[in-house]
Amino acid sequence: MNATLPNVAMLVSVCLMLAFLGYAFLHRRERGIRYFAWIMAGRVIYAGSVIMETTSSSLHAKLLFRNVQQTSLIFSVPLVLFFTLDLLGKNNALRRLHRSLLVSLFALWSLLVWTNPLHRLLYDRTILRGGHLEVDKSNLSISFNIVCYLLLAACIFFLFDYLRHIRRDIRTPGLWLLLCGCIPSAMEVVKLTNPGFTPWILPASVYCGFFGMAMLWIVIRYRIFSIVPLARSVVVETMREGILIVNHSGRVIDSNKYVEPLFAGRGDGPLAERQIGELLAPWPEWLRACERMEAGELEIAALAAGEQRVYSVKVYPLAPRGKVRQGTVSVLFDITDKQRTLEQIVRLNQLKDRLFAVVSHDIRDPLAVQMTLLEALEADKPQLGRDQQDAIDALSGQVHNTYNMIENLLDWYRGQKDGLLLHPQALRLADEVDEVCRMLKIKSEFKQIAVIAEIESGLAVQADREAVALIIRNLVTNAIKYSYPGGNVRVRAKRDDDRIVISVEDQGVGMDNERAAALVDPMSLGSTAGTAGEKGTGLGLQVCRQFVGMSGGQIWAESAPGQGSTFYFTLPAADLG
Repeated sequence: MNATLPNVAMLVSVCLMLAFLGYAFLHRRERGIRYFAWIMAGRVIYAGSVIMETTSSSLHAKLLFRNVQQTSLIFSVPLVLFFTLDLLGKNNALRRLHRSLLVSLFALWSLLVWTNPLHRLLYDRTILRGGHLEVDKSNLSISFNIVCYLLLAACIFFLFDYLRHIRRDIRTPGLWLLLCGCIPSAMEVVKLTNPGFTPWILPASVYCGFFGMAMLWIVIRYRIFSIVPLARSVVVETMREGILIVNHSGRVIDSNKYVEPLFAGRGDGPLAERQIGELLAPWPEWLRACERMEAGELEIAALAAGEQRVYSVKVYPLAPRGKVRQGTVSVLFDITDKQRTLEQIVRLNQLKDRLFAVVSHDIRDPLAVQMTLLEALEADKPQLGRDQQDAIDALSGQVHNTYNMIENLLDWYRGQKDGLLLHPQALRLADEVDEVCRMLKIKSEFKQIAVIAEIESGLAVQADREAVALIIRNLVTNAIKYSYPGGNVRVRAKRDDDRIVISVEDQGVGMDNERAAALVDPMSLGSTAGTAGEKGTGLGLQVCRQFVGMSGGQIWAESAPGQGSTFYFTLPAADLG
Protein backbone atom coordinates (compact mmCIF):
# COMPACT_ATOMS: atom_id res chain seq x y z
CA MET A 1 0.00 0.00 0.00
CA ASN A 2 2.81 2.39 0.95
CA ALA A 3 4.65 1.54 -2.27
CA THR A 4 1.51 2.03 -4.32
CA LEU A 5 0.78 5.61 -3.22
CA PRO A 6 3.95 7.14 -4.73
CA ASN A 7 3.30 5.30 -7.99
CA VAL A 8 -0.27 6.62 -8.11
CA ALA A 9 0.98 10.13 -7.38
CA MET A 10 3.53 9.85 -10.17
CA LEU A 11 0.84 8.60 -12.59
CA VAL A 12 -1.37 11.57 -11.70
CA SER A 13 1.61 13.85 -12.26
CA VAL A 14 2.20 12.32 -15.69
CA CYS A 15 -1.47 12.82 -16.58
CA LEU A 16 -1.17 16.49 -15.65
CA MET A 17 1.87 16.78 -17.90
CA LEU A 18 -0.11 15.14 -20.71
CA ALA A 19 -2.87 17.71 -20.24
CA PHE A 20 -0.32 20.52 -20.47
CA LEU A 21 1.23 18.86 -23.53
CA GLY A 22 -2.20 18.67 -25.22
CA TYR A 23 -2.89 22.34 -24.52
CA ALA A 24 0.53 23.33 -25.87
CA PHE A 25 -0.01 21.14 -28.96
CA LEU A 26 -3.28 22.95 -29.76
CA HIS A 27 -1.33 26.23 -29.87
CA ARG A 28 1.79 24.85 -31.54
CA ARG A 29 1.54 27.38 -34.40
CA GLU A 30 2.15 30.31 -32.05
CA ARG A 31 5.58 31.81 -31.72
CA GLY A 32 7.92 29.61 -29.65
CA ILE A 33 5.13 27.22 -28.58
CA ARG A 34 6.03 24.50 -31.07
CA TYR A 35 9.35 23.99 -29.26
CA PHE A 36 7.66 24.24 -25.87
CA ALA A 37 5.28 21.43 -26.88
CA TRP A 38 8.27 19.18 -27.69
CA ILE A 39 9.83 20.04 -24.32
CA MET A 40 6.64 18.94 -22.59
CA ALA A 41 6.64 15.74 -24.66
CA GLY A 42 10.18 15.07 -23.43
CA ARG A 43 9.07 15.62 -19.82
CA VAL A 44 6.23 13.12 -20.27
CA ILE A 45 8.65 10.52 -21.68
CA TYR A 46 11.07 11.25 -18.83
CA ALA A 47 8.36 10.86 -16.17
CA GLY A 48 7.07 7.66 -17.71
CA SER A 49 10.55 6.13 -17.84
CA VAL A 50 11.14 7.09 -14.15
CA ILE A 51 7.95 5.24 -13.19
CA MET A 52 9.03 2.21 -15.21
CA GLU A 53 12.51 2.29 -13.64
CA THR A 54 11.17 2.46 -10.06
CA THR A 55 8.77 -0.42 -10.68
CA SER A 56 11.36 -2.63 -12.41
CA SER A 57 13.50 -5.08 -10.43
CA SER A 58 16.24 -6.17 -12.84
CA LEU A 59 19.41 -4.22 -13.50
CA HIS A 60 18.98 -4.53 -17.26
CA ALA A 61 15.45 -3.05 -17.22
CA LYS A 62 16.42 -0.22 -14.90
CA LEU A 63 19.40 0.65 -17.10
CA LEU A 64 17.17 0.65 -20.19
CA PHE A 65 14.72 3.14 -18.68
CA ARG A 66 17.60 5.23 -17.26
CA ASN A 67 18.92 5.60 -20.83
CA VAL A 68 15.44 6.73 -21.97
CA GLN A 69 15.52 9.37 -19.21
CA GLN A 70 18.96 10.57 -20.27
CA THR A 71 17.88 10.78 -23.92
CA SER A 72 14.80 12.90 -23.10
CA LEU A 73 16.93 15.21 -20.92
CA ILE A 74 19.63 15.50 -23.58
CA PHE A 75 17.19 16.60 -26.30
CA SER A 76 15.45 18.99 -23.91
CA VAL A 77 18.54 21.22 -23.92
CA PRO A 78 18.45 22.22 -27.66
CA LEU A 79 14.65 22.48 -27.48
CA VAL A 80 14.87 24.98 -24.62
CA LEU A 81 17.47 26.89 -26.61
CA PHE A 82 15.26 26.91 -29.72
CA PHE A 83 12.26 28.00 -27.64
CA THR A 84 14.22 30.93 -26.20
CA LEU A 85 15.61 32.06 -29.56
CA ASP A 86 12.20 31.79 -31.24
CA LEU A 87 10.48 33.74 -28.47
CA LEU A 88 13.13 36.48 -28.64
CA GLY A 89 12.81 36.73 -32.42
CA LYS A 90 16.38 35.57 -33.20
CA ASN A 91 15.38 34.01 -36.51
CA ASN A 92 18.90 34.09 -37.99
CA ALA A 93 20.08 31.65 -35.32
CA LEU A 94 17.19 29.28 -36.10
CA ARG A 95 18.07 28.47 -39.66
CA ARG A 96 17.59 24.82 -40.59
CA LEU A 97 21.32 24.20 -40.94
CA HIS A 98 22.06 25.60 -37.47
CA ARG A 99 19.28 23.56 -35.89
CA SER A 100 20.37 20.40 -37.67
CA LEU A 101 23.99 20.76 -36.54
CA LEU A 102 23.02 21.36 -32.91
CA VAL A 103 20.52 18.49 -32.81
CA SER A 104 23.11 16.21 -34.45
CA LEU A 105 25.57 17.03 -31.66
CA PHE A 106 23.11 16.03 -28.94
CA ALA A 107 21.98 13.00 -30.97
CA LEU A 108 25.62 11.86 -31.07
CA TRP A 109 25.85 12.18 -27.30
CA SER A 110 22.63 10.19 -26.92
CA LEU A 111 24.21 7.48 -29.08
CA LEU A 112 27.16 7.39 -26.66
CA VAL A 113 24.70 6.91 -23.79
CA TRP A 114 23.10 3.87 -25.44
CA THR A 115 26.41 2.34 -26.51
CA ASN A 116 28.24 2.94 -23.23
CA PRO A 117 28.61 -0.81 -22.44
CA LEU A 118 30.85 -1.02 -25.51
CA HIS A 119 33.18 1.92 -24.82
CA ARG A 120 32.46 2.93 -21.18
CA LEU A 121 33.23 6.61 -21.87
CA LEU A 122 30.36 7.96 -19.74
CA TYR A 123 30.30 5.62 -16.73
CA ASP A 124 32.27 2.58 -15.64
CA ARG A 125 30.12 0.86 -13.05
CA THR A 126 26.39 0.21 -12.62
CA ILE A 127 25.05 -1.46 -9.47
CA LEU A 128 21.75 -2.02 -7.70
CA ARG A 129 21.74 -0.81 -4.13
CA GLY A 130 18.55 -1.13 -2.11
CA GLY A 131 16.57 -1.57 -5.35
CA HIS A 132 17.95 1.70 -6.81
CA LEU A 133 20.26 1.97 -9.80
CA GLU A 134 23.56 3.77 -9.17
CA VAL A 135 26.12 4.73 -11.82
CA ASP A 136 29.57 6.27 -11.53
CA LYS A 137 29.76 9.05 -14.13
CA SER A 138 33.07 9.78 -15.84
CA ASN A 139 34.65 13.22 -15.99
CA LEU A 140 33.58 13.50 -19.66
CA SER A 141 29.95 12.88 -18.71
CA ILE A 142 30.10 15.38 -15.86
CA SER A 143 31.69 18.01 -18.13
CA PHE A 144 28.97 17.56 -20.73
CA ASN A 145 26.29 17.91 -18.06
CA ILE A 146 27.89 21.14 -16.82
CA VAL A 147 27.90 22.57 -20.38
CA CYS A 148 24.21 21.70 -20.73
CA TYR A 149 23.33 23.36 -17.44
CA LEU A 150 25.28 26.48 -18.44
CA LEU A 151 23.27 26.64 -21.68
CA LEU A 152 20.03 26.29 -19.73
CA ALA A 153 21.17 28.96 -17.26
CA ALA A 154 21.87 31.34 -20.15
CA CYS A 155 18.40 30.68 -21.59
CA ILE A 156 16.81 31.30 -18.18
CA PHE A 157 18.76 34.56 -17.84
CA PHE A 158 17.59 35.89 -21.22
CA LEU A 159 14.02 34.78 -20.58
CA PHE A 160 14.08 36.55 -17.22
CA ASP A 161 15.48 39.71 -18.81
CA TYR A 162 12.80 39.47 -21.49
CA LEU A 163 10.05 39.16 -18.90
CA ARG A 164 11.29 42.25 -17.09
CA HIS A 165 10.44 44.41 -20.13
CA ILE A 166 7.00 43.12 -21.05
CA ARG A 167 3.57 44.37 -19.99
CA ARG A 168 3.06 44.75 -16.27
CA ASP A 169 -0.17 42.71 -16.20
CA ILE A 170 1.55 39.54 -17.47
CA ARG A 171 5.03 40.13 -16.07
CA THR A 172 4.27 38.45 -12.72
CA PRO A 173 2.51 35.35 -14.12
CA GLY A 174 5.29 35.05 -16.68
CA LEU A 175 7.90 35.02 -13.92
CA TRP A 176 5.93 32.35 -12.00
CA LEU A 177 5.75 30.31 -15.19
CA LEU A 178 9.51 30.56 -15.59
CA LEU A 179 10.08 29.63 -11.93
CA CYS A 180 7.92 26.50 -12.18
CA GLY A 181 9.75 25.51 -15.35
CA CYS A 182 13.15 25.83 -13.61
CA ILE A 183 12.35 23.41 -10.77
CA PRO A 184 13.01 20.18 -12.78
CA SER A 185 16.35 21.58 -13.93
CA ALA A 186 17.24 22.46 -10.35
CA MET A 187 16.55 18.85 -9.29
CA GLU A 188 18.84 17.54 -12.04
CA VAL A 189 21.62 19.82 -10.75
CA VAL A 190 21.12 18.37 -7.25
CA LYS A 191 21.37 14.83 -8.67
CA LEU A 192 24.61 15.75 -10.44
CA THR A 193 26.26 17.35 -7.41
CA ASN A 194 24.91 14.83 -4.84
CA PRO A 195 24.50 11.40 -6.45
CA GLY A 196 23.45 9.96 -3.07
CA PHE A 197 20.19 11.91 -3.30
CA THR A 198 19.21 10.19 -6.54
CA PRO A 199 16.79 7.65 -4.94
CA TRP A 200 14.89 10.59 -3.44
CA ILE A 201 15.23 13.10 -6.27
CA LEU A 202 14.24 10.68 -9.05
CA PRO A 203 10.57 10.26 -8.04
CA ALA A 204 10.44 13.87 -6.86
CA SER A 205 11.32 15.00 -10.38
CA VAL A 206 8.16 13.24 -11.56
CA TYR A 207 6.10 15.10 -8.99
CA CYS A 208 7.07 18.24 -10.89
CA GLY A 209 4.00 17.42 -12.93
CA PHE A 210 2.05 19.14 -10.18
CA PHE A 211 4.07 22.26 -10.93
CA GLY A 212 3.07 21.64 -14.53
CA MET A 213 -0.53 21.90 -13.39
CA ALA A 214 0.26 25.28 -11.87
CA MET A 215 1.91 26.29 -15.14
CA LEU A 216 -1.18 25.14 -17.04
CA TRP A 217 -3.43 27.23 -14.77
CA ILE A 218 -1.24 30.32 -15.34
CA VAL A 219 -1.26 29.78 -19.09
CA ILE A 220 -5.06 29.38 -19.24
CA ARG A 221 -5.78 32.17 -16.74
CA TYR A 222 -3.72 34.73 -18.63
CA ARG A 223 -4.21 33.23 -22.11
CA ILE A 224 -0.47 33.24 -22.63
CA PHE A 225 -0.57 30.74 -25.49
CA SER A 226 -3.74 32.00 -27.15
CA ILE A 227 -2.70 35.65 -27.44
CA VAL A 228 1.06 35.13 -27.07
CA PRO A 229 1.54 38.23 -24.88
CA LEU A 230 5.23 37.51 -24.43
CA ALA A 231 5.94 37.60 -28.14
CA ARG A 232 3.60 40.51 -28.83
CA SER A 233 5.92 42.91 -27.02
CA VAL A 234 8.56 42.33 -29.69
CA VAL A 235 6.20 44.00 -32.15
CA VAL A 236 3.89 46.21 -30.12
CA GLU A 237 6.41 47.73 -27.72
CA THR A 238 8.89 48.56 -30.48
CA MET A 239 6.32 50.25 -32.73
CA ARG A 240 6.50 54.01 -33.09
CA GLU A 241 2.71 54.18 -33.12
CA GLY A 242 0.28 53.95 -30.24
CA ILE A 243 -1.82 50.79 -29.86
CA LEU A 244 -5.03 50.51 -27.84
CA ILE A 245 -6.98 47.22 -27.89
CA VAL A 246 -10.50 47.23 -26.44
CA ASN A 247 -12.82 44.24 -25.99
CA HIS A 248 -16.55 44.07 -26.75
CA SER A 249 -17.51 45.31 -23.27
CA GLY A 250 -15.43 48.48 -23.59
CA ARG A 251 -12.54 47.32 -21.38
CA VAL A 252 -8.93 47.94 -22.36
CA ILE A 253 -7.12 44.61 -22.71
CA ASP A 254 -3.83 45.78 -24.21
CA SER A 255 -1.82 48.90 -25.06
CA ASN A 256 1.77 50.03 -25.49
CA LYS A 257 3.86 52.77 -23.95
CA TYR A 258 3.32 55.27 -26.78
CA VAL A 259 -0.38 55.62 -26.02
CA GLU A 260 -0.04 56.02 -22.26
CA PRO A 261 0.87 59.79 -22.22
CA LEU A 262 -2.56 60.58 -23.73
CA PHE A 263 -4.30 59.34 -20.62
CA ALA A 264 -1.98 60.81 -17.99
CA GLY A 265 -4.07 62.27 -15.19
CA ARG A 266 -7.17 60.27 -16.11
CA GLY A 267 -7.11 57.85 -13.19
CA ASP A 268 -4.39 55.77 -11.60
CA GLY A 269 -2.96 52.38 -12.45
CA PRO A 270 -2.25 50.63 -15.77
CA LEU A 271 -4.57 51.07 -18.73
CA ALA A 272 -5.40 47.37 -18.86
CA GLU A 273 -8.76 46.53 -17.28
CA ARG A 274 -9.94 50.17 -17.39
CA GLN A 275 -13.10 51.27 -19.22
CA ILE A 276 -12.93 53.42 -22.36
CA GLY A 277 -15.93 55.47 -21.21
CA GLU A 278 -13.57 57.15 -18.76
CA LEU A 279 -10.45 57.22 -20.93
CA LEU A 280 -11.95 58.40 -24.25
CA ALA A 281 -14.47 60.88 -22.88
CA PRO A 282 -12.60 63.90 -24.38
CA TRP A 283 -12.87 62.36 -27.86
CA PRO A 284 -16.53 61.36 -28.45
CA GLU A 285 -16.00 60.25 -32.04
CA TRP A 286 -13.23 57.85 -31.05
CA LEU A 287 -15.30 56.57 -28.12
CA ARG A 288 -18.30 56.00 -30.39
CA ALA A 289 -16.25 53.99 -32.91
CA CYS A 290 -14.89 51.74 -30.14
CA GLU A 291 -18.29 51.24 -28.50
CA ARG A 292 -19.96 50.38 -31.81
CA MET A 293 -16.94 48.27 -32.87
CA GLU A 294 -16.82 49.88 -36.29
CA ALA A 295 -14.02 51.15 -38.50
CA GLY A 296 -13.18 54.82 -38.29
CA GLU A 297 -10.52 57.40 -39.04
CA LEU A 298 -10.22 60.70 -37.21
CA GLU A 299 -7.84 63.30 -35.85
CA ILE A 300 -7.61 64.25 -32.20
CA ALA A 301 -5.71 66.86 -30.21
CA ALA A 302 -4.29 65.85 -26.85
CA LEU A 303 -1.97 67.18 -24.17
CA ALA A 304 0.91 64.67 -23.92
CA ALA A 305 3.95 65.24 -21.69
CA GLY A 306 2.95 68.87 -21.25
CA GLU A 307 2.82 69.55 -24.99
CA GLN A 308 -0.16 69.88 -27.31
CA ARG A 309 0.00 67.09 -29.89
CA VAL A 310 -2.13 66.05 -32.86
CA TYR A 311 -2.80 62.37 -33.61
CA SER A 312 -4.37 60.51 -36.50
CA VAL A 313 -6.45 57.64 -35.10
CA LYS A 314 -7.51 54.61 -37.15
CA VAL A 315 -9.97 52.22 -35.53
CA TYR A 316 -10.23 48.63 -36.79
CA PRO A 317 -12.92 46.19 -35.61
CA LEU A 318 -11.77 42.81 -34.32
CA ALA A 319 -13.98 40.41 -36.23
CA PRO A 320 -12.77 36.86 -37.00
CA ARG A 321 -14.09 35.60 -40.32
CA GLY A 322 -17.78 34.78 -40.00
CA LYS A 323 -17.91 35.58 -36.30
CA VAL A 324 -19.28 38.32 -34.08
CA ARG A 325 -17.06 41.33 -33.50
CA GLN A 326 -14.95 40.98 -30.37
CA GLY A 327 -13.66 44.54 -29.96
CA THR A 328 -11.46 47.11 -31.67
CA VAL A 329 -7.83 47.97 -32.26
CA SER A 330 -6.95 51.67 -32.37
CA VAL A 331 -3.69 52.72 -34.01
CA LEU A 332 -2.42 56.24 -33.27
CA PHE A 333 0.03 58.16 -35.45
CA ASP A 334 1.62 61.35 -34.15
CA ILE A 335 1.13 63.90 -36.97
CA THR A 336 1.98 67.00 -34.95
CA ASP A 337 5.06 67.87 -37.01
CA LYS A 338 3.24 67.16 -40.25
CA GLN A 339 0.31 69.32 -39.15
CA ARG A 340 2.63 72.19 -38.24
CA THR A 341 4.38 71.90 -41.58
CA LEU A 342 1.06 71.98 -43.44
CA GLU A 343 -0.08 75.01 -41.46
CA GLN A 344 3.18 76.76 -42.27
CA ILE A 345 2.77 75.94 -45.97
CA VAL A 346 -0.79 77.31 -45.90
CA ARG A 347 0.43 80.54 -44.29
CA LEU A 348 3.26 80.86 -46.83
CA ASN A 349 0.83 80.26 -49.71
CA GLN A 350 -1.50 82.91 -48.34
CA LEU A 351 1.41 85.34 -48.06
CA LYS A 352 2.53 84.45 -51.58
CA ASP A 353 -0.97 85.08 -52.93
CA ARG A 354 -1.15 88.47 -51.23
CA LEU A 355 2.30 89.46 -52.48
CA PHE A 356 1.47 88.29 -56.00
CA ALA A 357 -1.78 90.22 -55.99
CA VAL A 358 -0.02 93.39 -54.81
CA VAL A 359 2.83 93.04 -57.29
CA SER A 360 0.53 92.24 -60.21
CA HIS A 361 -1.64 95.25 -59.37
CA ASP A 362 1.35 97.58 -59.09
CA ILE A 363 2.78 96.36 -62.41
CA ARG A 364 -0.30 95.80 -64.55
CA ASP A 365 -2.12 99.05 -63.76
CA PRO A 366 0.78 101.37 -64.76
CA LEU A 367 1.26 99.33 -67.95
CA ALA A 368 -2.43 99.67 -68.78
CA VAL A 369 -2.12 103.45 -68.39
CA GLN A 370 0.96 103.45 -70.63
CA MET A 371 -0.88 101.46 -73.28
CA THR A 372 -3.75 103.95 -73.22
CA LEU A 373 -1.31 106.85 -73.70
CA LEU A 374 0.44 104.98 -76.52
CA GLU A 375 -2.87 104.44 -78.31
CA ALA A 376 -3.44 108.20 -78.15
CA LEU A 377 0.05 108.83 -79.55
CA GLU A 378 -0.45 106.29 -82.30
CA ALA A 379 -3.61 108.10 -83.33
CA ASP A 380 -1.53 111.31 -83.74
CA LYS A 381 1.42 109.61 -85.49
CA PRO A 382 0.67 111.05 -88.96
CA GLN A 383 1.23 114.55 -87.55
CA LEU A 384 4.67 113.68 -86.17
CA GLY A 385 8.04 113.39 -87.82
CA ARG A 386 9.65 110.13 -88.90
CA ASP A 387 11.92 109.87 -85.87
CA GLN A 388 9.02 110.41 -83.45
CA GLN A 389 6.97 107.77 -85.25
CA ASP A 390 9.79 105.21 -84.98
CA ALA A 391 10.18 105.99 -81.28
CA ILE A 392 6.44 105.51 -80.71
CA ASP A 393 6.49 102.21 -82.62
CA ALA A 394 9.46 100.91 -80.61
CA LEU A 395 7.92 102.01 -77.32
CA SER A 396 4.55 100.53 -78.26
CA GLY A 397 6.15 97.19 -79.09
CA GLN A 398 8.01 97.08 -75.78
CA VAL A 399 4.97 98.02 -73.70
CA HIS A 400 2.69 95.57 -75.50
CA ASN A 401 5.19 92.73 -75.09
CA THR A 402 5.62 93.50 -71.41
CA TYR A 403 1.86 93.72 -70.89
CA ASN A 404 1.29 90.40 -72.66
CA MET A 405 4.02 88.78 -70.59
CA ILE A 406 2.43 90.01 -67.35
CA GLU A 407 -1.01 88.81 -68.49
CA ASN A 408 0.37 85.38 -69.38
CA LEU A 409 2.22 85.15 -66.08
CA LEU A 410 -0.92 85.97 -64.12
CA ASP A 411 -3.00 83.54 -66.17
CA TRP A 412 -0.38 80.81 -65.70
CA TYR A 413 -0.32 81.40 -61.96
CA ARG A 414 -4.10 81.29 -61.82
CA GLY A 415 -4.02 77.93 -63.62
CA GLN A 416 -1.49 76.58 -61.10
CA LYS A 417 -3.59 77.37 -58.02
CA ASP A 418 -5.43 74.45 -56.46
CA GLY A 419 -9.16 74.85 -56.36
CA LEU A 420 -9.45 77.00 -59.52
CA LEU A 421 -12.94 76.44 -60.89
CA LEU A 422 -14.02 76.97 -64.48
CA HIS A 423 -17.63 77.74 -65.31
CA PRO A 424 -18.45 75.97 -68.58
CA GLN A 425 -21.35 77.24 -70.62
CA ALA A 426 -22.57 77.01 -74.20
CA LEU A 427 -20.63 79.65 -76.21
CA ARG A 428 -21.01 80.65 -79.86
CA LEU A 429 -17.46 80.15 -81.02
CA ALA A 430 -17.62 82.77 -83.83
CA ASP A 431 -18.52 85.51 -81.33
CA GLU A 432 -15.62 84.63 -79.04
CA VAL A 433 -13.09 84.55 -81.89
CA ASP A 434 -14.37 87.87 -83.29
CA GLU A 435 -13.96 89.49 -79.87
CA VAL A 436 -10.34 88.30 -79.65
CA CYS A 437 -9.59 89.55 -83.19
CA ARG A 438 -10.99 92.95 -82.29
CA MET A 439 -8.77 93.12 -79.20
CA LEU A 440 -5.68 92.27 -81.27
CA LYS A 441 -6.50 94.59 -84.16
CA ILE A 442 -3.90 97.22 -83.25
CA LYS A 443 -1.16 94.56 -82.89
CA SER A 444 -2.01 92.87 -86.20
CA GLU A 445 -2.29 96.13 -88.11
CA PHE A 446 1.04 97.29 -86.67
CA LYS A 447 2.73 94.25 -88.30
CA GLN A 448 0.44 94.41 -91.35
CA ILE A 449 -0.96 90.95 -90.61
CA ALA A 450 -4.50 90.06 -91.61
CA VAL A 451 -6.34 87.96 -89.00
CA ILE A 452 -9.12 86.02 -90.75
CA ALA A 453 -11.77 84.11 -88.80
CA GLU A 454 -13.51 81.32 -90.72
CA ILE A 455 -15.97 80.02 -88.16
CA GLU A 456 -19.46 78.76 -88.95
CA SER A 457 -22.07 80.63 -86.97
CA GLY A 458 -23.71 77.44 -85.73
CA LEU A 459 -20.63 76.00 -84.00
CA ALA A 460 -20.70 76.18 -80.20
CA VAL A 461 -18.43 74.93 -77.41
CA GLN A 462 -19.12 74.00 -73.79
CA ALA A 463 -16.36 75.89 -71.99
CA ASP A 464 -15.48 78.75 -69.70
CA ARG A 465 -15.67 82.09 -71.54
CA GLU A 466 -12.46 83.52 -70.05
CA ALA A 467 -10.56 80.30 -70.72
CA VAL A 468 -11.62 80.24 -74.39
CA ALA A 469 -10.67 83.90 -74.87
CA LEU A 470 -7.31 83.33 -73.17
CA ILE A 471 -6.45 80.29 -75.32
CA ILE A 472 -7.40 81.92 -78.62
CA ARG A 473 -5.72 85.24 -77.69
CA ASN A 474 -2.41 83.54 -76.90
CA LEU A 475 -2.41 81.39 -80.04
CA VAL A 476 -3.34 84.30 -82.34
CA THR A 477 -0.77 86.56 -80.63
CA ASN A 478 1.94 83.94 -81.24
CA ALA A 479 0.83 83.55 -84.86
CA ILE A 480 1.16 87.33 -85.39
CA LYS A 481 4.52 87.32 -83.62
CA TYR A 482 6.04 84.70 -85.96
CA SER A 483 4.38 85.92 -89.19
CA TYR A 484 6.05 88.14 -91.77
CA PRO A 485 4.51 91.53 -92.66
CA GLY A 486 1.80 91.11 -95.24
CA GLY A 487 0.96 87.56 -94.13
CA ASN A 488 -2.31 86.03 -92.98
CA VAL A 489 -3.43 84.33 -89.76
CA ARG A 490 -6.48 82.12 -90.12
CA VAL A 491 -8.68 80.82 -87.32
CA ARG A 492 -10.81 77.85 -88.36
CA ALA A 493 -13.07 75.34 -86.59
CA LYS A 494 -14.91 72.13 -87.44
CA ARG A 495 -17.02 69.63 -85.58
CA ASP A 496 -15.63 66.12 -84.93
CA ASP A 497 -18.30 63.98 -83.19
CA ASP A 498 -18.77 65.46 -79.72
CA ARG A 499 -15.90 67.92 -79.89
CA ILE A 500 -14.90 71.05 -81.80
CA VAL A 501 -11.41 71.19 -83.33
CA ILE A 502 -10.12 74.77 -83.52
CA SER A 503 -6.99 75.65 -85.50
CA VAL A 504 -4.84 78.80 -85.69
CA GLU A 505 -2.70 78.84 -88.84
CA ASP A 506 0.05 81.28 -89.84
CA GLN A 507 2.42 81.64 -92.80
CA GLY A 508 5.43 82.50 -90.70
CA VAL A 509 8.84 81.06 -89.92
CA GLY A 510 7.62 77.60 -88.92
CA MET A 511 9.66 75.05 -86.97
CA ASP A 512 10.71 71.42 -86.97
CA ASN A 513 8.65 68.62 -85.38
CA GLU A 514 10.85 68.39 -82.27
CA ARG A 515 10.40 72.09 -81.53
CA ALA A 516 6.64 71.84 -82.18
CA ALA A 517 6.29 68.97 -79.67
CA ALA A 518 8.38 70.82 -77.06
CA LEU A 519 6.10 73.87 -77.20
CA VAL A 520 3.19 71.96 -75.68
CA ASP A 521 5.36 69.89 -73.30
CA PRO A 522 4.54 70.79 -69.66
CA MET A 523 8.22 70.39 -68.71
CA SER A 524 9.46 72.70 -71.48
CA LEU A 525 9.58 76.47 -71.19
CA GLY A 526 11.25 78.70 -73.73
CA SER A 527 10.68 81.13 -76.57
CA THR A 528 12.44 82.56 -79.62
CA ALA A 529 12.30 86.08 -80.97
CA GLY A 530 9.51 87.01 -83.37
CA THR A 531 9.95 88.26 -86.95
CA ALA A 532 10.09 91.86 -85.67
CA GLY A 533 12.36 91.02 -82.73
CA GLU A 534 9.49 90.46 -80.26
CA LYS A 535 10.57 88.68 -77.11
CA GLY A 536 8.60 86.29 -74.92
CA THR A 537 8.84 83.73 -72.13
CA GLY A 538 6.93 80.75 -73.52
CA LEU A 539 4.34 81.05 -70.75
CA GLY A 540 1.56 81.76 -73.25
CA LEU A 541 1.57 78.22 -74.67
CA GLN A 542 1.87 76.72 -71.19
CA VAL A 543 -1.22 78.68 -70.17
CA CYS A 544 -3.00 77.36 -73.27
CA ARG A 545 -2.03 73.79 -72.44
CA GLN A 546 -3.29 74.11 -68.85
CA PHE A 547 -6.64 75.65 -69.69
CA VAL A 548 -7.27 73.32 -72.64
CA GLY A 549 -6.65 70.37 -70.29
CA MET A 550 -8.89 71.86 -67.60
CA SER A 551 -11.59 72.30 -70.25
CA GLY A 552 -11.42 68.62 -71.22
CA GLY A 553 -9.54 69.03 -74.50
CA GLN A 554 -6.16 68.45 -76.12
CA ILE A 555 -3.63 70.69 -77.88
CA TRP A 556 -0.98 69.90 -80.49
CA ALA A 557 0.95 71.59 -83.29
CA GLU A 558 1.95 70.90 -86.90
CA SER A 559 4.74 72.84 -88.54
CA ALA A 560 7.65 72.82 -90.95
CA PRO A 561 10.56 75.29 -91.19
CA GLY A 562 9.72 78.14 -93.54
CA GLN A 563 6.15 76.93 -94.15
CA GLY A 564 4.33 78.34 -91.15
CA SER A 565 2.67 76.62 -88.19
CA THR A 566 -0.79 75.39 -87.28
CA PHE A 567 -1.86 74.93 -83.65
CA TYR A 568 -4.89 72.75 -82.94
CA PHE A 569 -6.91 72.37 -79.79
CA THR A 570 -10.21 70.72 -78.97
CA LEU A 571 -13.13 71.69 -76.76
CA PRO A 572 -16.36 69.85 -75.95
CA ALA A 573 -19.12 70.62 -78.45
CA ALA A 574 -22.37 72.23 -77.33
CA ASP A 575 -25.79 72.89 -78.81
CA LEU A 576 -27.14 76.42 -78.67
CA GLY A 577 -30.73 75.17 -78.72
